[in-house]
Amino acid sequence: MSFSSVLIPHDGSTLAGAVVGALGPLLKSGTVVNLLYVEDSSRSSEEALAVTEREIVAHGAAVARHKVKSDDPAIAILDVAAELRPDLVAMSTHGRSGIKRWVRGSVAERVLRECPAPLLSVNPFTHSGSSFDRVLVPLDASDYSAQILDTLLPFAKTFEAELTLLFVDFDDPTDTPKQAERRRATRKDDIKRWLAKPLERANQAELSVDLRIAHGDVASVIEELAKHDNYDLVAMTTHGNSGPGRWSLGSVTAQVLRNCAIPVLLHRTRRSSAA
Repeated sequence: MSFSSVLIPHDGSTLAGAVVGALGPLLKSGTVVNLLYVEDSSRSSEEALAVTEREIVAHGAAVARHKVKSDDPAIAILDVAAELRPDLVAMSTHGRSGIKRWVRGSVAERVLRECPAPLLSVNPFTHSGSSFDRVLVPLDASDYSAQILDTLLPFAKTFEAELTLLFVDFDDPTDTPKQAERRRATRKDDIKRWLAKPLERANQAELSVDLRIAHGDVASVIEELAKHDNYDLVAMTTHGNSGPGRWSLGSVTAQVLRNCAIPVLLHRTRRSSAA
């Protein structure tokens, strides 16, 4: 896929435009950035919008302004996204406008539930970089989780990123240490087999990629690796299924979206299709 059309929701605050710096080389000549100003009952800064527009143009992209007056920014964003069908929705998740707060777990989560495009969520308080050099890609044994590659591979190619395909295995709490060791050794071959197709796709895209197997609570492992292992982005789907675990918007994805300190690229899968 290409990223010829990007939708950036904006609430008129200075923080809302922070996502532009993260997008970097995606905002090139031939790309149209639809800058959506969602105006609520408060008075917001026109200057903040103008600064964001100048930053987009400086990268080489064209800007199309849209203005919607609404006290429910999530609905306004979804309506415009349904009309424009952008390749990517990119938003800062801690911009503030009057009584509204655009935060992880509220507007971004509601947008993701029905958004027709992948969503890039950037926390302007914790992300100051301008590139995504290392990407953590949580996967499970399902084809659903691998659908993130449809969006991620061209995204990663643009940034020449290194990918880490992560599988978080579940330990049986009734196992003895020796039983756990044997089970992990047995599952390791299964996990490598499950990740073989995603690994092949990444290799065919000529990206640097490695595999990583971890154990524990899925969301907690993702958050810890994102925090301590110098990753720039977490990329994952919202409806993977594996064994006793379920990666759904109400569990792992929502927790990562709310708590992860680095940007998150999310792809809402369609249950009727396979990767």
